[in-house]
Amino acid sequence: MSRRILAQSINRNRRSENKKIGLGLVLDIILDESSEAITSIIDAGEDQTDKNFSMIGSAKIRILDDFSTKNSDLTYYQPLDYSFLDLPIQGEIVELIESDTGSVYYRRLISANLNTGNAKINAQSKYFNEDESGVGNTKDYKQTSQTGTTRKENKSSSDNPTFGEYFSKEKINHLKLYEGDKLIQSRFGQSIRFSAYNNTDNVFAPSIVIRNRQGSKSLNDLKIGDIVEENFIDDGSVIALTSPDKSINFTPGTVDTPLETEPIYAEEPELKGTDQTLINSGRIILSSKDSEMLFYSKGNYSFISDGKLTIDNGLDGAEMDFNGDVLVTTNDNDVKILAGAGEIYLNTEENTEPLVRGQVLVDLMGDLIDAINAQVFSTPAGPTAPGPNNRGDFNKIKSKLETFLSTLNYTE
Repeated sequence: MSRRILAQSINRNRRSENKKIGLGLVLDIILDESSEAITSIIDAGEDQTDKNFSMIGSAKIRILDDFSTKNSDLTYYQPLDYSFLDLPIQGEIVELIESDTGSVYYRRLISANLNTGNAKINAQSKYFNEDESGVGNTKDYKQTSQTGTTRKENKSSSDNPTFGEYFSKEKINHLKLYEGDKLIQSRFGQSIRFSAYNNTDNVFAPSIVIRNRQGSKSLNDLKIGDIVEENFIDDGSVIALTSPDKSINFTPGTVDTPLETEPIYAEEPELKGTDQTLINSGRIILSSKDSEMLFYSKGNYSFISDGKLTIDNGLDGAEMDFNGDVLVTTNDNDVKILAGAGEIYLNTEENTEPLVRGQVLVDLMGDLIDAINAQVFSTPAGPTAPGPNNRGDFNKIKSKLETFLSTLNYTE
């Protein structure tokens, strides 16, 4: 225990020794091994390369008071913390930090604009009026705040429509805040909220809400700078872990296409009153790749869907044990049990009492009545006339044989 406390103390001291040395403008980010910035030719004749993969995540940065260094001569700086990596984009202002070892790292500055941060389109040209030689001109350059925001009017420059090769500007809104909240928000609309008072009555009810994407409706309805709250229906994939006093504002389906199927036997949950976990997404896939998948429920469990229920159990059978009545209602639709060459047992595990096949029985009984009607007896006076005197009764019975057959149930 004492060693761990000592290590934590040392780490805190090291972090406190880090020194801010200035601000810089990001011109390039190394994202993968394809970047030329991490490739060093060791034998041009053999076309072999030695790649320094530790440089991935590094950024080429122009220090804000450097107006003369060519782009090609600028330094790549590594992020301050690889375990909590927050990549800037081209055109963003970052903070440069010097560690106690003398190495310099960058740290992204968080801005009110979640998506593009403090980045400016075509920032190098706007901030430094750089000509083709890479040498800056300080004539119109002006820094306007300590956060790294800069302003320069350069009417001759043409804006680049993106902040890099494929990053594009999106409208992402900040989340509404509650007292004591801890939030993690990305520039893409993902968020994790640790809160206790994000409920109707603002009473203590700890909850965690994980959201992958801001909802399309709020993106269309809100303006840049508006505040938004997680929407369990409209947002992208959402996971909510809540306490009893946190009511989950949730209905199945989407904003435009709610679920049509009305539960008949299932009871609608109150969505508060106990600890709850909600997972809501466009598609949910649960996979157990090498062992069991178990579902436990102290109460009832229900499946409610506008679609079809299918179970494909390809390599083994199924065993079901019900300690109550089993009711299957198909609402005028067919029920088919297809066993192939297998046998079907009803209320027995023995094969000593087979079921009767109705059409075969009708045919056999018809043949029997025909044989009775056609029988002839030998007497001392000679053979009798064919059939009994009451053959009409037998024919009447034959006409009713089809009533043996069910109009709804069938077997092989």
